[in-house]
Amino acid sequence: MRKHLAWYTKGLKNSSVIRSSINTIENKDELINTLTEYFNLI
Repeated sequence: MRKHLAWYTKGLKNSSVIRSSINTIENKDELINTLTEYFNLI
């Protein structure tokens, strides 16, 4: 899943930050919250 999310976010504003964050997440709820916050900011 991490590989796919990294690919989908490539080229987006501040995507390196979200990709770094995604690689340290260990559960689904945290992933959903992180992605929701990111996409609400861009």
